[in-house]
Amino acid sequence: MCSSGQGGGRIRSTTPAEDRYIVLSAKTNKRTTAQQVANQFLAASGKQISRKTVVRRLRGGGLYARRPVVYVPLTRQHHTARLQWCREHHNWTE
Repeated sequence: MCSSGQGGGRIRSTTPAEDRYIVLSAKTNKRTTAQQVANQFLAASGKQISRKTVVRRLRGGGLYARRPVVYVPLTRQHHTARLQWCREHHNWTE
């Protein structure tokens, strides 16, 4: 039994300050992958961390992987056709 009140888990590979650095570097360039963030961290601190560690730290910082929704850009022709349809059907009721 530990008298200090600490749990018996594995020691974290990064400090809270390094965690903030990881989250900040991911926020500055949102297009970077977790592996690229891990490589940047290695270059900055000289400490090797895994891609999974980066993902866990980013989740801890409130960042999750998302795919951006791809929209079809509307042309001027689309806009005019849509506006025309709206004007023709503005007095429709259920």
